[in-house]
Amino acid sequence: MRSIALAGCISLALIPAGRAAVQASQDHPHPDAPALPVCVDSPTGRRPADAPCAVLARIRFTTLPKGTLGLRLENFPTTEAAKRASTPTSAVVEAAGKIWLITLGSKGQRSQGGTFVAEVGPVPAVPAAASYVFEVAEAEFSLDQHAAVSRAIHTHPGPEIFYLLTGEQCLETPTGATRARAGQGMVAPANTPMQLNIIGSSKRDAFFVIIHDSATPRVIPSDWQPTGTCQK
Repeated sequence: MRSIALAGCISLALIPAGRAAVQASQDHPHPDAPALPVCVDSPTGRRPADAPCAVLARIRFTTLPKGTLGLRLENFPTTEAAKRASTPTSAVVEAAGKIWLITLGSKGQRSQGGTFVAEVGPVPAVPAAASYVFEVAEAEFSLDQHAAVSRAIHTHPGPEIFYLLTGEQCLETPTGATRARAGQGMVAPANTPMQLNIIGSSKRDAFFVIIHDSATPRVIPSDWQPTGTCQK
């Protein structure tokens, strides 16, 4: 989530950016927005050790996969093998010492040569657009960062999907709270106010993915007030 602003981007190429570059116009889309935990852009597809949050890939495409969609996560022995199995809606990234192929695709599909890890979904409806951005990020937060993360009440113009590598989180939206721990995922529909809460006693390391209209900012501040359901 950059929650993305954090709640946790048609070639298989990362948008180049310096290590210190920040997507300021998207992370801080309004001068009155709360200070959000910053996600740096990674030119390598791997989160820098000194950065708690990084955007690992941005993939642009014009046509959504057909049918009911899921976010598929698979491991490959090498980056080259993952790229050979990729689709126009896939990203190849590195995290937790592994090579990951993360694909937005029809539920139930599998990639040749990969080790299936998980499929999160169904992915909520993606609002129609002339072109889309599939943004993959990774964030590792500890419990003492909860306050900063939870202040960032926001929405996204497209669905957000999480997959937790370690730790636990709770996402509050107007419909209630959803919890996940390591090895589990969760989804949030487009245009839904949300508050991400880091819970549990260990660091939460997670992928978070947003699919949205390439002409819109991925994060929009919200004045929605959460009820604290995740703390109950």
